[in-house]
Amino acid sequence: MSGAGRHVRRAARLALPLLIAACTVEPGGRAARADSGRDTAGAAVADTPTRDAAPTPAAAMALRPLSADSLVALGTADLDDTSAVSPTQDELETLRAQLVVPVVGVARDALQDTFAEARGTRVHEALDIPAARGTAVLSAAPGRVLKLFDSRAGGLMVYAADSTGRFVLLYGHLDAYAPGLADGAPLHAGQPIGTVGTTGNAPPDVPHLHFAIARTRNVAQWWTGMPVDPRRLLQR
Repeated sequence: MSGAGRHVRRAARLALPLLIAACTVEPGGRAARADSGRDTAGAAVADTPTRDAAPTPAAAMALRPLSADSLVALGTADLDDTSAVSPTQDELETLRAQLVVPVVGVARDALQDTFAEARGTRVHEALDIPAARGTAVLSAAPGRVLKLFDSRAGGLMVYAADSTGRFVLLYGHLDAYAPGLADGAPLHAGQPIGTVGTTGNAPPDVPHLHFAIARTRNVAQWWTGMPVDPRRLLQR
């Protein structure tokens, strides 16, 4: 592999923490900052395990390659790339058939396209679902909890695996977890897992669920995967 190719793959593997880091933008387009005063991209790298994303553009409808700005900002972190993988169309269709909208009271056709939005120098690569604070957040697919995680950027988060063990589903900015939710707990589609909030770097007056999906070779490495557009899978 060429030096340039290694640079792209290494940089891409830090993309998924930025699904949270790039979630909010202040008026005027400047990326929101964490409590420390650093840009949220820096906060995410510090607070969140390295995420893995293959930069290969895929033919599947729901994939998007990393932006050039992301590659420049991420540098050349020397990281393992064994979990980088693109989902097949069959895998996406299997997941699509299981998915429900993960926020109570939100219709599929009401979901807004936020996946490709620019957030500062980043691409969002996730779905924001606005709802009133305290609205129930549901497991979008059957599977199991991989990790309950808390960071300055994402706030209270749930990382979960789908039933096939191929995809990681991320739910961010939660106000609270559902009672009894724990690492390893089984999940069914539509099961309450928490409530909508503004923890992390979400604006305090804009409660919403930050929902992301990634394809990974190993869901035990719940911080790894290639971003997939949730809205295109949810809107049938």
